[in-house]
Amino acid sequence: MTALCSLALITVAGCGVPTQDRPEPLSVPVPERTGTADPTLGAQEVQVWFVRDDRLEPVFRPVTPADPRTALDALVAGPTTVEVDGGLSTALTPEPLRTSGPSEEDPTVTVSVTRGFSGLVGGGQQLAVAQVVWTVTQFPGVDGVRFTGDGQALEVPTDDGLTAGPVGRDDYPSITPEPTPPPAEGPPSATSPPAVTSPSRRRPG
Repeated sequence: MTALCSLALITVAGCGVPTQDRPEPLSVPVPERTGTADPTLGAQEVQVWFVRDDRLEPVFRPVTPADPRTALDALVAGPTTVEVDGGLSTALTPEPLRTSGPSEEDPTVTVSVTRGFSGLVGGGQQLAVAQVVWTVTQFPGVDGVRFTGDGQALEVPTDDGLTAGPVGRDDYPSITPEPTPPPAEGPPSATSPPAVTSPSRRRPG
């Protein structure tokens, strides 16, 4: 055993590595985590409204906290690649929308838009406005949306023409989402498994 230790010391010294009288602790860096944290952890689901065949259609997005600002951020981010492949689109430009309100005195949310938004024309602007209106008015206490640009009231299109006042869902009956048909009822199949009743989960909208 002594001979082996002497041989090891001679080999190390021959490689130019200095010997030490006593061991010293080594600082080993901790490897970085390759995984990412779940961004939806603790998030709530809200509806954002995109476009299919000139009508609005909702999808759900996880946000934290669930309020008009975060919902509009999710809306402006646009549909996913899978949703686009499935036929969804958006009339909004990918530019931020700032919000203020509502308050106890005024149940209206004011949305400040960019020049890209106010530069939309025709049916495109009406769809963009409706997307914002339906997304914002899903929250309790919000009755309408007022649009501003450069600090001034902005006229927006509705089914009845232009207005600079607050607008709501009732102002856009022509692009209201198609109603979801009820599931078809039929006689139960002998091979069908028994129905399982799960507690309902209320979603904003």
